[in-house]
Amino acid sequence: MTLHPQPDDLFCLAATTARTWGDFAKEVSRYRPALQSADAICNLASSRFDFSVLLAAALLNGQTVLLPPARADQAVQSVMDGWEAPLCVTGLADLPPGGGASPLTPAELLEALAGAKGRMHIFTSGSTGKPVRQIKSWEMLRVGASITHEIVDRAGLSPGNCLIAGTTPHQHMYGLEATIFAGLGFGHVLYDRPVFYPDDLEAVIASADKLELEQIVLVTSPPHLKFLADRIQTHPQIACVVSATAPLSADLARRVESGAARAVYEIYGSTETGSLAWRRTTESDIWAPSVGFTLLPSPDGWRAAAPHLADVIALNDDIELVPDGFRLLGRRGDMVQVAGKRQSLGALNAVLADCDAISDGVVLREQLAGEDRLHLVVVPGDEPPADLKNRIRSHMLSLVDPVFVPRMVHVVDAIPRNATGKVSAEHLALLLRSVQQAGPGQPKRAGIT
Repeated sequence: MTLHPQPDDLFCLAATTARTWGDFAKEVSRYRPALQSADAICNLASSRFDFSVLLAAALLNGQTVLLPPARADQAVQSVMDGWEAPLCVTGLADLPPGGGASPLTPAELLEALAGAKGRMHIFTSGSTGKPVRQIKSWEMLRVGASITHEIVDRAGLSPGNCLIAGTTPHQHMYGLEATIFAGLGFGHVLYDRPVFYPDDLEAVIASADKLELEQIVLVTSPPHLKFLADRIQTHPQIACVVSATAPLSADLARRVESGAARAVYEIYGSTETGSLAWRRTTESDIWAPSVGFTLLPSPDGWRAAAPHLADVIALNDDIELVPDGFRLLGRRGDMVQVAGKRQSLGALNAVLADCDAISDGVVLREQLAGEDRLHLVVVPGDEPPADLKNRIRSHMLSLVDPVFVPRMVHVVDAIPRNATGKVSAEHLALLLRSVQQAGPGQPKRAGIT
């Protein structure tokens, strides 16, 4: 699909402001000079309009755009180390607008960006170790966003007539493709600010109503979807939900779909590959690869290849090819062994997440000699039952082998998830040390540092 937006076409919608493609092209031209003295731009803009302007301006200048895995000072400084003249920008207000050349038309701007020399440095989440740098071009991200466009099309929605809002930050690969490049590459209207609280969803609905955008796509992750599920059910305008970053349970997907003509889809991928495959959670456990992707067996697992990727990429998951796509069998190195039996840690986490007595939870693995010991760490729901521990264990026992249901249940105030809903390997290790110190027995508060 080749996009040819007109200057008056809607680009981005905020609570009180509608920005057009003409506005976007004009602002890219205005702010390019203000960036030119830097060799790398760390783009921390939370406004999706500002982020898109800064991204496009830097890429047209031939600069590197740095997208850190977190907004913490240490993470930001880490990605800027080694550059001679890096510039960290949190929005257009940080910069003096220059005169710039006469702005290109939106279509001319997109053509120039397709051939831009600038690159984006995106970092893995750190859920399996230290964040790793991945170098991406405009075209890689545009093609990666095609899977979001395909999902929205399958849900019966079309660009320009629906609004894409997201809980996932756009500095992350999934958020970048689904909440930025779905607009830049396919013309979908973007909501300017990330959604977090239920009241943020109300603001999205109100803003869409003002411009008669009757249908909304929510891009999110399983923990956030569980948090927002009740509010989503009250708004039939939310016609499509897209989830990624962790397995989504069919029960939660059915709950979100109930009572409305609403479809819940999942995206499978990684920072290395971008969005790779999709499925409608309530209909199938089979993932359909996006057009162009080929999955190849290798001696040490599976690899993904596609014309828009510079290299063949090793997958972190084991898969089973089937006629219509593939099944995920679990993350490599994710198998736990208890009493001589094996189970996927990801599958156990998915089962725990479905327990209605908790608002969040994680299964931790303590590796012992030859076997694993498991811990359940949970955040109670709004009204925790008196028999919380028994409720959680009964839920787990109804769905998995009893040997994988720990007797140790630890209650905490929060699971240290990042903005994409993942827990870094570092924080998992800290959490495990904390619950080890708390010891077994009745649920208790385990401190997190």
